[in-house]
Amino acid sequence: MSRPAKQQRSERTRRDLLDAAKETFTRRGFAEASMEEIAARASVTRGPLYHYFDSKQDLFAAVYEEVEQALAAEIAAEIQNRTAAETDAWQQVLVSSQAFLDVSLHPAVQRIALLEAPTVLGWEAHGHIARYGLALIRRGLQNAIDQRLIDPQPVEPLAHILRAALSEGALFIARADDQAAARAEVGGAIERLLGGLRRKRSRAKSPRTVA
Repeated sequence: MSRPAKQQRSERTRRDLLDAAKETFTRRGFAEASMEEIAARASVTRGPLYHYFDSKQDLFAAVYEEVEQALAAEIAAEIQNRTAAETDAWQQVLVSSQAFLDVSLHPAVQRIALLEAPTVLGWEAHGHIARYGLALIRRGLQNAIDQRLIDPQPVEPLAHILRAALSEGALFIARADDQAAARAEVGGAIERLLGGLRRKRSRAKSPRTVA
């Protein structure tokens, strides 16, 4: 059964506002963006804008949540594409980490998620991270532990530490003059960092030669 026309119009208006806000926040930043500009870009008046969102911060939070959700979905799709025939959970951890850095090159991710959200939303931003990106990392690490590719250990603090390292690496890339070079450097650093977690296979000792 199709939704009522009024509900469809309401959803379309909210969608237009979110799209307009994402474009405006990405281009101008939170401080310089105005609700009037966002409403005009969405072809509505201030009334409908404040019907859906109480404030500019409330609107930014909704946009940020969508950016984090899309970020997690794109990383999950990239993992699926690159490791479709791969059963080694370790490779999935490596791929997901590099995919995070690749997706973090997107202008909206850089401006909204990396540069603006910590200041505008404070600790509220951590809630969105926990729901989306952190869940992917936690699952990948747990799979690697289950497959005995990483030594058994509490996965929660490890996931938070890896997410923090990736976020700082992405922030370093976003602020770099040469982002391509920074991406390569951070990617290498993350790979070496993860290499320290990889469980070393024990080597059988060769028998001594008796003279």
